[in-house]
Amino acid sequence: APINKVFLDLEGRPILERSLDLFEASAFVDEVVVVARAADLRQCEALRERFQKLRAVVAGGDMRHRSEFAGLRALAARIDAGEIDTVLVHDAVRPFASHRLVERLLAASGQTVGTIPGLPVTPGTVRVEDGWIAGYPRNLWAVQTPQVFQATWLLEAHNRAARQGFVGTDTASVVEWAGGDVLVIEGEATNIKITTPDDLVRAKEIAAGLGR
Repeated sequence: APINKVFLDLEGRPILERSLDLFEASAFVDEVVVVARAADLRQCEALRERFQKLRAVVAGGDMRHRSEFAGLRALAARIDAGEIDTVLVHDAVRPFASHRLVERLLAASGQTVGTIPGLPVTPGTVRVEDGWIAGYPRNLWAVQTPQVFQATWLLEAHNRAARQGFVGTDTASVVEWAGGDVLVIEGEATNIKITTPDDLVRAKEIAAGLGR
């Protein structure tokens, strides 16, 4: 199988480790759960020696939605007991989210069930149907992570989705489907998701610019 993108080298360190750095150093994060595909569990488990907040590594599902639910189930007992009040969900291939972004998300999270970062989409986007332009959508934002949610709300939303067969495109979509309001605040241009070789080139430029 091809190497998982989270293990690709980014200026001397795997992308996943760079993403974990943020939460390991954050005064607002108590623990981290990594959700990984079965083939990567052992490699992720080994990171627990270096990251004290990495308390659990769990096997994910066959899609993002089910993987998120697997991570939540690892926390469910303590969420139900009131020991965990807030959950942040993050894409491991976004290694440049900042402490300031986490602080802004948490500061805004008291207003609503969920708070997510995003950036306005560059003008020039069109909606296409069967190869033909079908509209010019406005007020589009590209969402990022980490996404912040009230823990009990998020767990109940996922439990309901499991019972009713709903599959969300991301965490916020599950919360919205369950009736929760999700606030969008401005994200960061450097908070890119590394999915293509071009993204990796851009990531190296960002790492150099940030001195990381």
